Amino acid sequence: MFDRDPVGGPFESQPLTHTAPPSEGPDANQNFGVDPFSFLQLRGGDSSQGLDQSDDGVSSDEEQVPPRRAVASRPRNGQASAEFQPGAIVRVKVVNFVTYEEAEFFLGPNLNMVIGPNGTGKSSLVCAICLGLGYSSNVLGRASAFGEFVKHGKDEAEIEVELQRKPEHSENYLVGLCIKREDNSRKFTINGQRVSHKEIQKLMRSLRIQIDNLCQFLPQDKVAEFAALTPTELLDRTLHAAAAEEMISWRVQLKEHFKLQKETEHSGETIREELRKMEARQQVLQADVEKLRERKAIQEEIEYLDRLRVVVKYYDARKRFKEAKTRKVAADRSLRQLHASVAPALEAVNKKQEYQSKIKLVVADRQQRLKAADAAADAAINQVEAVQATCQELSGKREAEKVNFQSKKQELGRLRKKVTDLEASYRQTPPAFDAADWNRRIREQEHLQREKEPESEEVGAEINQMRTRAGEIRNQEARLRNGLQELESQQGQLLTQLRRIDPDVAKGWEWLQVNQDGFDKEVFGPPMLTCSVKDKRYTDLVQSILQQGDFLCFTAQTREDHKRLSDQFYSKMGLSVTIRSCFTAYSAFRPPLSREELPALGFDGYVSDYLDGPEPVLAMLCAEKRMHASAVSLQDISDEQFDRIQRAEKLTQFAAGRQLYRITRRREYGPGAVSTRVTQFAKGRFWTDQPVDAAEKNEILQKLGELKAQRDALKEQYDANVARKATIDAERAQIARKMSELKSSKAELQSEYTKWQALPDKIEFGKGGLARAEEELTECRGRITELEKLQDQAILNKAKAILQHHKLIDGIRQARQALLEAQVVLLEADSEVALLKIKNSEVTQQLEEATAALKEIVDELNEQRTIAAEAKVQALTILTDENMNELRDKAVGKTVEDVDQSVQVEKAKLEVIQASNPAALEEYERYAARIQREQANQASHESRMAELEDKIRTIKSQWEPRLDQLVSQINDAFSYNFEQISCAGEVDVHKDEDFEKWAIEIKVKFRENETLQRLDQHRQSGGERAVSTIFYLMALQSMAQAPFRVVDEINQGMDPRNERMVHERMVEVACREHTSQYFLITPKLLSGLRYDERMRVHTIVSGEHVDRQGTAKMNFANFVKIQRRLMGR
Repeated sequence: MFDRDPVGGPFESQPLTHTAPPSEGPDANQNFGVDPFSFLQLRGGDSSQGLDQSDDGVSSDEEQVPPRRAVASRPRNGQASAEFQPGAIVRVKVVNFVTYEEAEFFLGPNLNMVIGPNGTGKSSLVCAICLGLGYSSNVLGRASAFGEFVKHGKDEAEIEVELQRKPEHSENYLVGLCIKREDNSRKFTINGQRVSHKEIQKLMRSLRIQIDNLCQFLPQDKVAEFAALTPTELLDRTLHAAAAEEMISWRVQLKEHFKLQKETEHSGETIREELRKMEARQQVLQADVEKLRERKAIQEEIEYLDRLRVVVKYYDARKRFKEAKTRKVAADRSLRQLHASVAPALEAVNKKQEYQSKIKLVVADRQQRLKAADAAADAAINQVEAVQATCQELSGKREAEKVNFQSKKQELGRLRKKVTDLEASYRQTPPAFDAADWNRRIREQEHLQREKEPESEEVGAEINQMRTRAGEIRNQEARLRNGLQELESQQGQLLTQLRRIDPDVAKGWEWLQVNQDGFDKEVFGPPMLTCSVKDKRYTDLVQSILQQGDFLCFTAQTREDHKRLSDQFYSKMGLSVTIRSCFTAYSAFRPPLSREELPALGFDGYVSDYLDGPEPVLAMLCAEKRMHASAVSLQDISDEQFDRIQRAEKLTQFAAGRQLYRITRRREYGPGAVSTRVTQFAKGRFWTDQPVDAAEKNEILQKLGELKAQRDALKEQYDANVARKATIDAERAQIARKMSELKSSKAELQSEYTKWQALPDKIEFGKGGLARAEEELTECRGRITELEKLQDQAILNKAKAILQHHKLIDGIRQARQALLEAQVVLLEADSEVALLKIKNSEVTQQLEEATAALKEIVDELNEQRTIAAEAKVQALTILTDENMNELRDKAVGKTVEDVDQSVQVEKAKLEVIQASNPAALEEYERYAARIQREQANQASHESRMAELEDKIRTIKSQWEPRLDQLVSQINDAFSYNFEQISCAGEVDVHKDEDFEKWAIEIKVKFRENETLQRLDQHRQSGGERAVSTIFYLMALQSMAQAPFRVVDEINQGMDPRNERMVHERMVEVACREHTSQYFLITPKLLSGLRYDERMRVHTIVSGEHVDRQGTAKMNFANFVKIQRRLMGR
């Protein structure tokens, strides 16, 4: 709010909140003889306008009103009243928040009633408490962004909430919040120090403030949500609101332990089942295991023999090696002796062979010399070829430069001619060009064009409007012709009648016909369209038991279709129609009397016998109007028949002749308490064959004539406008052509003049190119001269290379001659060696044979050495300290063949023994290991189960009695509250093995003949849920752990009697000593309600129409004076 004081200075005003402090005694509010208004003081406004106890007069309108002053500042963040519980709200201040510019609320420690008209900002106080203490707007049932709570036109809002300190602290907690609209940001402070949101949440937890708990904080949008809480959720909210911390902790531990116990139990059962399966499988494998163990023993014996064979093989190889070594020594000795005996005979051969070897070296050397000479000659010829290639390359470059020289010479001539032509063109001056004159002439045409545009657009708009109007006329004519056709058909007459009776129903029916595919099952329209009477004589009788709404309702077959149709008709189309559903089959509706009994009572049948239509619609009418139990007769019934009908007590409604009978029985007043209502029914409006309505037909024909006349007149105007627009368009086209010609001529002249102006630059550029061309021509001539010099030098180098090549050819010839001479000498030496060898061939053969024999023995020795070494390596791999002596002893006297024979015997045994499952033994042993592990795991689970059971038993023994005691106290208070309004209520604990399913059940009874029913959002009305909710919250008051509770507009929807009784109980409970703080927000209260000395009433008067003088006129003290004066008369 923004006001100005009487002298014109601006100031920020506060809402006018008036508080009722303690009276002189508990009954002071009822003792009007002692001045029932003596307790009133002005709060939140001008403190100078408070009530003076000695002033009984009334200020006149002329009384001088002193200028409004700011509210006297109260101590903030200081020593608050000891009546406040720790965490209770002492003060709330808001700046630029929702509807407030600035407001400050000083709250009481007990019941705070905040009243004021709707829209003045009561719920804004609730929002300020919620947001200021760090909670989200979702708690309020709203999903607004934080920036939306900033007052319109302001950039930021501030909230300050002062909370009562704990005894161990010296100052109250001053929680501040600043909200910025631009970025939806929040900044919190505690006692002026900037803090994070987590620190605010930590403070709230330490004070047991739970604004997100509906048992503590119940805004107006959350009342239905409280009734919708599940019993389990209600227990959780109740414990957080009324139980000690350790009870909440115990419940969490119990749920966790039970969950862990169930998981452990399930895991243990899984283990036991797995053990049973593994043991059974192990038993199945037993037979195969025995066979496999026997096979394993044989295989181990085979493996032992294989190891023994390695040892036997090693000893055998070592023996053969020693034997070969002995033979080698003997052969070596024999060869040396032979060499000594034939040495003289071989000496001549050896000398000749030495000579032969020297000659071979000479031949090899001369061969190398010849190859070197060949290589040098090849290099020389390569040099000749390289010089030849250089000559050819230089010749090609010289020819290319000559071609380039001719090209540049031609380019030089072309440039000279171009410069000459440009100079000649520049000497020819072009026609004069005045750009301003040409632009003026073009603008004149553009101006004419623009003058024609509005006229053309205006005529075009009129033509478009006429086309639109013509389309509308055609559509109206089509609708009228359709209506004329409908008048002549029965269905059309019914639709016309429906539109006349209820246009909303007609609109809904038209939409349903188009969108029938959007539903799970067929949705039926009004019975007046979908049903018909089989026998027209019974039309009035059938209609006598139905109301107009029965003829005009829609029928859905499923709850989902009912919801979809309701959303479409009510929310989207805004129609006022009736939608019904019936989930009972038509065949399930049985008449009270058989049809054979009806003639004796004077009836022809039941209404359902004479009505035809879809079964779901008929079932709906049976459910709503008991059509299947309403008898009809064309003739009146006799008195005797009527008496029999009454005595039968089967029929409660029937129609006979032109009268409708309704029989009412009140059994609580005895069997004779029967009353009958007989009414004369009128002729039915529906399901009748009616002639065509001539008046309506004439009206349609008249409208068609009027529309035709309008269309003809519109056609004449349209043709005139089309002709006018054609003329204007032709003029505009002529102007456009002239303007185009002017622009083309201007562009041509301007182009020529621009080209002439550019000629000097082009001439200068051409002369520069000419100079560059002459310079390039000179450079090209120099390069040709240089290439000719290089070519002459290359020819000289070529000649030198050819001479060098000839010289190397002579060297090759000399090297070849020397080689031939050496080869001839070598042939002579070879011949002499051969002759000597023939003479000594017998001695040589003996030596060769002895050498070959020695070589064979050496080869055998090497082979036996290798075999023995390999056998030794193999033996070392299998010999250990444990088996060395045993294998060595076993190997004595055995050969490899003996061991191989023993292996074959064992393999034959192995072939005989076969198992059906080769992997049975391995699988058996694997199962045995797993069984052992699972048995240990099972023992661990059983120990864990016992441990959890012990923990649950221990915690439950503490928690359950205290929970029972807590709920018992709540039940006592809740039941007492209901007894005060002559109703009944009960609160009980539902217990279950699973602690997750423990719950609080609230049962209520509001009528004498009812039984206690569980409170939910379906069984009770809105007012009954509100009463039950507030009584439950009051039952928690004396046990509340939270420092304050808020209930917003809970009394809305209550009848006056319930509201008064609820208020009485609320004041009684909330104003006791040592209870938590309580807030009740309401826009209205009944008169004469109870007042208690501990309650504080805050009246909010705010808005844009509040007088600028504020509390100077809105002065509750003056109101009290007036009331005193009136009561004193």
